[in-house]
Amino acid sequence: MMTAIGLETKHDTVTIPVDLFEDMMSSYQKMEQIMSTLEVLLDQKAMDSIKKSKEDIEKGNFVDCSLDEIDGLLA
Repeated sequence: MMTAIGLETKHDTVTIPVDLFEDMMSSYQKMEQIMSTLEVLLDQKAMDSIKKSKEDIEKGNFVDCSLDEIDGLLA
């Protein structure tokens, strides 16, 4: 038999200790990182691109430049 528990509130805010909030945010960020990694791992085009990039690096097929130089190289 299931019972329902009613909760009555008088305020629109909840107070959470800073340490608990920081732990919650850290867990959330870790989960986001895991989900992003899984998305890439499941995307065959992305994985093929990563594999090709690794092969290009091993062959020396890359240009070393600063962020300021990128637009000029791509033009």
